[in-house]
Amino acid sequence: MLGEVACAPPLTLRQVRGQGRCELRLVGTAAGPLAGDDLSICLQLRAGARATLRATGASVAQGRVDGGAAVAGSLSIHADLAEGADLVADPGALVVCQGSRVDVRLDLALGAGAALDWRELIVLGRTGEPAGQATLRWDVTRLGRPVLRQFADLTLGLTAGRRVLACALIAGPALAPRTVVASPVAVAQRIDDHTLLVTVLDDDAARATRQLDDLCTRVTS
Repeated sequence: MLGEVACAPPLTLRQVRGQGRCELRLVGTAAGPLAGDDLSICLQLRAGARATLRATGASVAQGRVDGGAAVAGSLSIHADLAEGADLVADPGALVVCQGSRVDVRLDLALGAGAALDWRELIVLGRTGEPAGQATLRWDVTRLGRPVLRQFADLTLGLTAGRRVLACALIAGPALAPRTVVASPVAVAQRIDDHTLLVTVLDDDAARATRQLDDLCTRVTS
């Protein structure tokens, strides 16, 4: 059951019918993130709650250059999962256009026995245009203790020349994670006894998503 929703453009949440889970859709109701925007999403799941968050489409970051440097926008997402809560989340692709810079931060707090499957897809530049700039920070805790602290500056020089980053953080009490190196640009990394980080680099968003899904299935089944 959905307790409360408060939202405003450009990020709008809508509840849809689901079976056994609270189903939410993230709808882009205005352009964004734009240069100078400071956007945020906050989710709180009570004990035992089961929810799914999916986007209805991609977000397109469009910026401006001031004094030779791109003016940054930011997108921060905080999810707090109480004991036994279960969240599946895919906030959709973030396309960072030429001349744009976006700083993305994920702050995920897990309670005892909480389960999480969180996907991220960042595309540096639209087809045929130079890449935009983005940073991605993961801050993940379980029972208040650090699980993952990671910061990535996504420039083409640091992504082996690839323009697409697809990643997943999977956690849960039933998970038995293992490290698997599928290729130099597709890796599943065991973080701890109940947490797995999967990362794929590619030049095509659809292909990166398929690789990510296949690798996640391989290491969790």
